[in-house]
Formats: sequence, structure tokens, C-alpha cells
Amino acid sequence: MKRIFLYWIPSALIAALVVLFVVTDPRVLEMSANAGSATAARWLGEHYNDREKKERYDPEKALHWFERAAELGSVDALCEIGDLHLYASIEGHTYKTAHDYYRQAAEGGHIGAMHQLAVLLEFGIGTDKDLADAERWFRKVIELGNESTELNLTLLYFAHPEDFGAEKVSGSIEDIKRLAGEGDFYAMYALAGAHMVGEPVPKDVDKGLSIYFELAEKEPYFAHETLGEIYLAGESVEPDYEKALGHFRKAIKAGNTSVHYHLAEMREYGLGVEQDYSKAAYHYSKSIDAKHFGGLTNLGILHRDGTGVERNHEEAIRLFRRAEELEIWGGAANIGWMQLHGLGLPKDASEGLALIEAAAAGEDAYGAYYLAKLLEEGEIVAQDKERALALYGIAAKRGFFPAREAVKHLEAAPKDCSVLQEEKAGRRCPAFPYR
Repeated sequence: MKRIFLYWIPSALIAALVVLFVVTDPRVLEMSANAGSATAARWLGEHYNDREKKERYDPEKALHWFERAAELGSVDALCEIGDLHLYASIEGHTYKTAHDYYRQAAEGGHIGAMHQLAVLLEFGIGTDKDLADAERWFRKVIELGNESTELNLTLLYFAHPEDFGAEKVSGSIEDIKRLAGEGDFYAMYALAGAHMVGEPVPKDVDKGLSIYFELAEKEPYFAHETLGEIYLAGESVEPDYEKALGHFRKAIKAGNTSVHYHLAEMREYGLGVEQDYSKAAYHYSKSIDAKHFGGLTNLGILHRDGTGVERNHEEAIRLFRRAEELEIWGGAANIGWMQLHGLGLPKDASEGLALIEAAAAGEDAYGAYYLAKLLEEGEIVAQDKERALALYGIAAKRGFFPAREAVKHLEAAPKDCSVLQEEKAGRRCPAFPYR
């Protein structure tokens, strides 16, 4: 019996090595996948999607095999395809496609896809924002045993107090305070932001900043970017471009290269640094490489106007259309502006205006700004400076710097009733218009 046992050990080891070789050899897996094995196709996808193995990492090949596995019925592969799109790992990725695959996988019972779908629904990424549906999916994940998702549900209630009952919100406040006190990164981040705006906890800017600074010591990657944004925007504090620049540089040092987007803004508009469109274009390009896709729109504008780069309407349109595919602010609105003025596209005032108005209706900063500009100047549409001011205000709140200057200009302009063409119900001179 002892001899049999001793013989069995090396035999089992050899068998295990053979199995391991078979399931990791891409040639063998390809044969199985082509023969109809969903498992082999998914393993091939994972084989090429391993970032730690640089010699074989190929997300496009991974996508091919995940798609094959999905066709063969693999729910896991559906979730993997969603990840490839969400994290911009492949060419032509879109957030809408990520949402669609996550939803298919979630409806097929995949817990990870349920969680991801809930996050997309909460923030309106690739789909319309739907907080009730986000709550439903988070709850389903928790019911299926994933306790870690409870924090996401708590954050959902905490971040959207106006959409959920007092009991859920009050409970989330206590939980967030407790978790923040225990040093939980996400809870601290949420509590800091809540103190900055005063919802759903009392406004206390100093306390919010102190939490962000504490986070910067522990997690400099995100915290320095947020602190830079706070000082750049100057909404809860006085604008301080020197401090903003310092925090952005610290974020880059920590590896967060997406902040090149903010460095580009500072260069484009001369905020605390010398205005330099060429350097702005450089930083926008770097931000796109870092997957901050807001840079697509702004770089497109530089190409459209020939500022800092050679004027190139074709390249501008390409960038705007890519932004539109990704549902990035300004993509559709800028296509509309190009059509409105016949810049690189056949002139079509009706279609161009429709795109701009649709973007403005969705509170897209660029759409609101462009429509306000048309209303202020009376171009294409009837002049309405009061509505222009309101739209500039929307764009300004979204962080669009030219809109902030436009608001200051209109608010400071003298009021003149003589240009009123018709008295509007309930409106008395001299409240309108501005010149």
C-alpha cells in the first residue's frame, strides 16, 4: 500500500502539470475555443488581458476571445468586455457599450457586473442616471452575499440625500462618520466633500480641507488632485492658482497624470501661469493619454481655432466626434458649432443650432455657453441677454472659465431699456436687458 501511495504522488503531480500546461497553452486553448468551448475562449481572453505579463498583454486579442466566449454563453466574458470598455483598454471603447455589457451580465446573474452597473447608474455613465435602479442593484449584490457593497449603498444615500428618505440618509451619515473616523478612504473622501458644500452635514470648509489634507498624506494620488481643483475653481475658498498648481504637481509626482487636464486649463486661460496655447495643447494631449477624455473637446477647440497648434478642422471634428461617442461634455455642441458656421462641415444652421440647444438643455457647459453667446449677440436666434446670462451661469458652475468671464461682463454691463423690442409678461424695466 505504501508503494502505491508513493507512486501516486509523483503521478498526480505530473497529471496536474499536464493539466496546467493544457489550460495555459494558448495554442491548445485556441483549438478548444474554436471547437466551441466557452471556458477555453474566456481563459484565452484572460491570458491576453493580464497587464502584469507585458510580453503577452494584448487587450484587442482579449476582446476577441471574450466576445467569442460571450457568444458561447459565458456571462463572465460579458462582464470582462464591460471592463475593457469602461477602463478604456481597447480602441473604440465607449461607456455606453460598457453599460450594455454589464447589464447583460447582471441580468445573467453576474455579481461583479451588478455592482458595476449600479455604479454607472448612480453617476449616469453610459446611461441615464437612475438612483432608484442603482439602489436596487446594490441591494441585490448585498443579498447575494457581497458585504463590501454595503459601503457603496451607504455612499449612495449619503451623496443623494434629496432622493432618499430621512431614515436612510440619517443612517448613512452616522455610518460615514464612523467609517471616516476609522480611516476608511472612501468615507473620508465623502465626508470631506460633504463639509465643503454643506450637504448632508453642516458646511465646514476648514474641516473639509483638513480631511483632504489628511488624505493627501495617506493617498496623494487623488487627494492632491481634488485640492488642486478646489483652489482652481475657487467655489468654497478663494481662488489660489499657486496652491492649485502645487497640488497638481504633487498629484503628478504620485503618478496621477490625468491632472495634465488642469495644467492645460491653466495654460490655456493664463490662470496663475503665463498663457501659452502650445503648452496647453501639450497638456491636453497628455491628459487624453492618461484617459482624462475631457481633453478631447478642448484640444479640438485649439485645432479648430488654430491656437497653439496648426488650424485643422478635420482633426477638430475627429476629436469632437470621439468626445461625442464617449458622451463627453462639448462633443455634440462643438459639432453643432462647426455646422452652424460651416467650419470643416457643410453649413447647416438648423442642424447646428439643434445640437447646441440639445446640449444646453442637458446642462452641457459648452452647449450652454454657445447658446448663450448666440442669444447675447442675436446671431441665428432672437437676442435675449437675460437668458444668455442664465446660460452663462450654468456653464460657469460647470467650471467653464470663458463662461465665468462672460457672466462678469454681462452683470457689469449697464442696463438699457431702449433696446427692448417688446415687454414680456411679469418683467419690468430696467431689469432687462444687459448690454
